[in-house]
Amino acid sequence: MKNSILLLFVFPIFSFSQSAKSLNDKEINFYGKKFIIPSSKNDNKIKSSDFLTIGNIISSCPKKGCWVKVITDFEEVFVTFKDYSFFVPKKGIRDKEIVINGIIKTDTISISQLKHYAYDAGESEEFVSKIKHPKITKSIVADGVAIIN
Repeated sequence: MKNSILLLFVFPIFSFSQSAKSLNDKEINFYGKKFIIPSSKNDNKIKSSDFLTIGNIISSCPKKGCWVKVITDFEEVFVTFKDYSFFVPKKGIRDKEIVINGIIKTDTISISQLKHYAYDAGESEEFVSKIKHPKITKSIVADGVAIIN
């Protein structure tokens, strides 16, 4: 009985992907909140409350999988996950296509936060010490993401 109770408290802490086969028989792994992926850019079945961004993964946090950098058609976007409620794989997702459910915004990343992200990414002490100015960037706090294999 104690083991059952312990599992009830431990299980919700972990985030597991939900797999589905779709989109031309490619495997899709959902992380966080599952959402509908349109079959084309003109698909009007998506609710107006969903804001989807599609791109390719440049890199992800190698320590926890708590962020990804994505290149879209127009620019690089930094993606974090709402309330740290889920993470993506730390390895093996570079260059994969990703669909992000969240609102894009312009953000200023402080020097201390830039240094934190650089340390997470395994950058050298020399590289980190050269960070002297905040960076204006596009970012997304995602409710859910889908990585397409």
